[in-house]
Amino acid sequence: MNYDLILFDIDGTLLDFDMTEKVALEDTCAEYGFPCTEEMLERYHHINIECWKQLEEGLIDKQELAFIRFNRFFTEFNLVGNPIEFNTKYRARLGEGAYLIKNAVEICEKLYGKVDLAVASNGGKDIQYNRLRKVDLEKYFKYFFISEEIGYNKPDINFFNYIFEKTKITSPERVLIIGDSVSADIQGGNLAGIKTCWYNPKGLESDSTKKDFIITDLLELEKIILGAVAI
Repeated sequence: MNYDLILFDIDGTLLDFDMTEKVALEDTCAEYGFPCTEEMLERYHHINIECWKQLEEGLIDKQELAFIRFNRFFTEFNLVGNPIEFNTKYRARLGEGAYLIKNAVEICEKLYGKVDLAVASNGGKDIQYNRLRKVDLEKYFKYFFISEEIGYNKPDINFFNYIFEKTKITSPERVLIIGDSVSADIQGGNLAGIKTCWYNPKGLESDSTKKDFIITDLLELEKIILGAVAI
């Protein structure tokens, strides 16, 4: 099959969000004079994941997420501060943290010019654009689909309908999404009727969610995509 469009998730697929999160939280805690132990980093990581899953399920919005995650963090570790203010400073630091996933640049170089590339992210607009620019990935992408701009989050079908409308895609099965999140990228792709590729570098056990491809290294995409493109 020839693909008309390749959608890349950003966090955990092209850029290492775990490292970005760690550095941003450490630096923001330092500004406030808070400790930031490994236990605190690990706990915040899980709180944040839980909040983003609630966002994906439509249970909370971005403003509620901003308050809830740090309100819980402050409460659990007896920290005194304004969660919204802390979140604002933390998000500013997220925009400065750009750490490439292994072979992210290499696969973009191999695909660029052979098939249209786009990013499809649930992240914040300014944060994601800044991070892509910092590692010089922005130049490879024809389209940028960021939930904060679109008004919908993956896996909402409206997120993907927006993409189809803007790209004039009429054959969803000729679109492939690559991402590390089964709940956002893979389930969203299945709902939209596009092909899905789960990026699973840690070799996690696969659940029952339908996945067209599973890879552990981004360079595996070369065969999947270019093998299907008439060059």
